[in-house]
Amino acid sequence: MTEPTGQALTLQPRPVPGPVPAWAFPTGEPGRVPGGPATLRCDLPGRRLASVRLVLNAGAGREPVGREGVATLAARALLEGTEPGGGTALTAAFERIGASLYASADLTALRIALDVPVTRLGPALELFATVLRDAALADSDVTRLVRERLEEIAQEDADPGTRAMRELRATMFPEQARAHRPTGGTRESIEAISGADVRAFFRSAVPAEATAVVAGDLTGTDADAALTAALAGWTGDGEALRAPDTVPPTAGPRIVVVDRPGSVQTYLSLGHGVPDRSHPDWPLLTVVSHVLGGGLTSRLNAVLREEKGYTYGVRAGLLRMRHCGLFITQGSVHTEVTGDAVADALTELRSVLVRPISDDECGSSVRALADRAPAEYETARSVAAELADTAATGLGADYTRRYLAAVRAATPESVTRAYREHVDPEALTVIAVGDAAQIREPLEKLGYAPVVVVPAE
Repeated sequence: MTEPTGQALTLQPRPVPGPVPAWAFPTGEPGRVPGGPATLRCDLPGRRLASVRLVLNAGAGREPVGREGVATLAARALLEGTEPGGGTALTAAFERIGASLYASADLTALRIALDVPVTRLGPALELFATVLRDAALADSDVTRLVRERLEEIAQEDADPGTRAMRELRATMFPEQARAHRPTGGTRESIEAISGADVRAFFRSAVPAEATAVVAGDLTGTDADAALTAALAGWTGDGEALRAPDTVPPTAGPRIVVVDRPGSVQTYLSLGHGVPDRSHPDWPLLTVVSHVLGGGLTSRLNAVLREEKGYTYGVRAGLLRMRHCGLFITQGSVHTEVTGDAVADALTELRSVLVRPISDDECGSSVRALADRAPAEYETARSVAAELADTAATGLGADYTRRYLAAVRAATPESVTRAYREHVDPEALTVIAVGDAAQIREPLEKLGYAPVVVVPAE
């Protein structure tokens, strides 16, 4: 054992944080392919992965009546490539140049995504163009995709969260609204879809109504020329798609129980219609949603999770749709406390109107929403996806900047005013997916609204 030398230990000075660097969401440079899509080129120095997002104005909201789900099947059939059953070969072709191709559809748009190293953007776009122009959309592929989609629907039926969201939309939107039915279609509509339906739908997309976004470190890369070469001359020759409906959601109060006999938990989803993202109050509604259910210290979680122990967590937020939005609170609770949990949730949703939002609540929610933006949009993928989304809804390339500025400017008074004007806690739609034999009576005793029971399927 050595004796101490008596020398003093020299400590380095504690690091002092420097100033937070200025950051603003990138907006890109607009352009247009002659006779084709609008373009948006967003140069992100240091992001060596380029992301391309092509947004077609051919979402599920424009599907023919009785063929709901054809947009989803068209997106999936595109990934089979130019030959029947060619999905594996197409994937391999993209992988050889380090690229990945995806496609999906929602109510607003059919979206095709390409990610590739910037050094191989040109070859990847050439392959991308081949798929876009010469997609087989073969009967055999569509038949297989129909079977796969039917299997997915069965899985969705078994998932309480998915089932609750489907019932919420079906209850809040009238039958004539496209949002009344699942975005990916029903069993009946999917079974009715043929290869001819898929080909007709995809070929009815109008290139001039589309937007192509490319984001990444584009220094030394002529991204505009590459996009033009890939998309020039691309045409759609189908019949015009129907206009998307703009049927708004209806108000409650309502309570609907989706019966799942023997369930030990109840999945709750409470909803209310709000304006779409173009409304100036949208940013304020995102802040008040965070105050109510944006984290473990939010009002809903402070009561339902921390104080009462009813749940592992409850969330509140806004669902984006093209012509409207939905304010939604959701989470699972133990079956035996379903009635109490709904009562407490309603109390907290009313609380904004009777217990003022504090400066701390508003400030912490603003910071959570706005200060995380630089990390949230760190990658070319996230930037391209956001720009494509705002393009699809006609909000403009500068929307995200305006949204974040409005969030930062939120005050307790402004978010309370927005909530008071757009959310009525006495007119909510309450969906409870659980054992009706155990939860119906407690929900009826709340006196909030009559209880309607529907089978799980």
